[in-house]
Amino acid sequence: MHPYHAHIYFTLPQTALAASVRDNIAQAIPQLSYVGRLIPMPIGPHPLPMFEMHIPAVILQSALEKIEVLREGLSVLIHPVQHDELAAHSTQAQWLGEKLVLNLGIFK
Repeated sequence: MHPYHAHIYFTLPQTALAASVRDNIAQAIPQLSYVGRLIPMPIGPHPLPMFEMHIPAVILQSALEKIEVLREGLSVLIHPVQHDELAAHSTQAQWLGEKLVLNLGIFK
């Protein structure tokens, strides 16, 4: 089973909140294989600043439940890691909170 990426989005005025959410999720889910730094600008397909976390597939459901509780209203994109990046970020993506419009043109 492939791992998943979670991208948690924030605006610059929400940077302190995002840092707190990041720390709380990392503490609540020690099985995460990667906890990224806050990236204070849009990058790649991502329309807002964000941070990334890598979720092993075997804990996906429990991780999603914990992230839902801890996300403090921030939007979260969850997608499988796979060769087809376009599908991963669109048809196979899941959202917690507001669904944002991604820049999917980079995958073409």
